[in-house]
Amino acid sequence: MTFEFYTGLTAKEVPIIFKDEQLRIACSPDGICSDGSGLELKCPNNTDVFIDLALNGINAMKKEYVAQVQYSMWVTGKDIWHFANFDPRMPAGKEIAYFLVERDEKMMKEFDELVPEFIEVMDQGLNKLGIQFGNQWSVYGK
Repeated sequence: MTFEFYTGLTAKEVPIIFKDEQLRIACSPDGICSDGSGLELKCPNNTDVFIDLALNGINAMKKEYVAQVQYSMWVTGKDIWHFANFDPRMPAGKEIAYFLVERDEKMMKEFDELVPEFIEVMDQGLNKLGIQFGNQWSVYGK
């Protein structure tokens, strides 16, 4: 993996990490790094996006990616997350831009408040459909 080559870290692939025993809150990072941090990799459709991120770092990160990375830190409890952007159209040695994103405690508090509210609204919608969360797996014998 290019990220591992340039950083000297190893990244272990993990399918999904749950925050809670009820399996309601989870994230699916692209990896957990040997330094204990998480990893999110993106491969933009547009080289302009890659160049902007390579030149401006976290300031050029799309809001949805900031939210995704912060949410992953909230789920996992990690304080640091690597964000990497890979563009195979760039010359060799210049095809990856990466940096560290630090945990934003303000966003953590927002997740603490908003995620349970979202789950409550989702459950209300499911109840209107006659579905209880978790029962969707019963068709598979679980």
